[in-house]
Amino acid sequence: MDITVSLQIKIMFDGNKKVSVGNVATAVKGLGLEQKVTEAVIERVDEELIEKYCGGKYARGNSKKRYQRAGSVERHPVTSVGKLNLRLHRVRDKEEEKIFLPVEDRVEFDGKKVYQEDISMISAELATRLTYRDAVKEGKQFIKDFPSACTINRRVIEYGEKIKTFNRDEITDASVEVAFADGTKTHSQEKGKSKNRVNVVLGVNNGKKVLLDARVNKPWEETASKLEEAAALDEEAVIIGDADREMRNALVKGERRFQLDLIHVLRDTSFKLWQDREMTLEDRKGLIRRLETLLFSLKNSVEKHRKDGDLDALKGRINSTVDGLKKLANELLKLGCSKAASFIRDYSNTIVTFAVLAFKGRKVPWNSNLIERLMGEISKRTKHKWMRWTTKGLETILNLILTRYVSEESYSVFKHTMMKSDNLRFIKGEVEIISAGGEF
Repeated sequence: MDITVSLQIKIMFDGNKKVSVGNVATAVKGLGLEQKVTEAVIERVDEELIEKYCGGKYARGNSKKRYQRAGSVERHPVTSVGKLNLRLHRVRDKEEEKIFLPVEDRVEFDGKKVYQEDISMISAELATRLTYRDAVKEGKQFIKDFPSACTINRRVIEYGEKIKTFNRDEITDASVEVAFADGTKTHSQEKGKSKNRVNVVLGVNNGKKVLLDARVNKPWEETASKLEEAAALDEEAVIIGDADREMRNALVKGERRFQLDLIHVLRDTSFKLWQDREMTLEDRKGLIRRLETLLFSLKNSVEKHRKDGDLDALKGRINSTVDGLKKLANELLKLGCSKAASFIRDYSNTIVTFAVLAFKGRKVPWNSNLIERLMGEISKRTKHKWMRWTTKGLETILNLILTRYVSEESYSVFKHTMMKSDNLRFIKGEVEIISAGGEF
């Protein structure tokens, strides 16, 4: 089916006033050419199909045919070129006793939704970077009939649920060997709940980041259960994170191991020392410097001996680090710093996991920087003090934000799927300016 749309455009310049190129472009865009062409194309398709079903209007013999004209209906779908004003023909099928729109044989509407999939996806994507209200303001600069904040919220929830299902194949049987886990909190707008709790697990598979799970107001045990069902983690996977005991107990089971981020070791020890209230500020700083020297000497040894292959030296450094941690814990206990001492003693083995595995030939990060940066993406969009979220609203927008952050490629595939961009290969168009005339 070939359709030709002929346009006559008249542009008037007032007197001898000088205008910019941008002024001309804005004026032409304001004419709504794309909108008018889209309307003309769809209505022409409609006319072709109504004649195919029912024959020409008032033609002889039409009354004996199976398909009968049944009037027309107005449709006003909103797309990325604006609101369309369409008058479409209806047809009555006498055999099946139903009425339908012939145009839907070739042009698909997004159900009964006013906002079609192109503008819906654009609005949802804007909302992952801006507040819902700001997304509307931004969108209206380009599309007059942009969706409202409430409509955008509904689309975010719809797409946020779909993208989790969409990415399931990437997670299933992934057997990720190194994963990062972390949690954070946001303000809640649900009755009786002041905070939302966000749990995220990020994996690295064949050098690529994979969003394994993002869950809101659910225990870590549920996250672990879902990862087990999907076989997302290897049986000997290493989980890297902070000192969240619930997270560690849920994810680190069987042959799996845990690496406590070394930066968190220093921060948490400093905080425990402050809680113990037995040392002056200067003494606390001095002890943290000693701990820092111990930890980063181990890190540097791992890097050095991984290159020179001196496993005996690496083993000696691991043993001396563990001994140094125990000695430090005992000193703190004698000083009455029981909380700091217990923390170092309880986590001493998990502090050296990356070094022990380096001795066995496995390369494991000593920090959780990868997921810390991801948590920053959450903070940028959701943790302003005046923002309030429902559980569902927060989880779905995070699914979109984090999928895009982790893999632009996966997000792009999802976006084009939702917008049905593959169908564009069935449409070809040409524009030819026949003439441009006039005089000043």
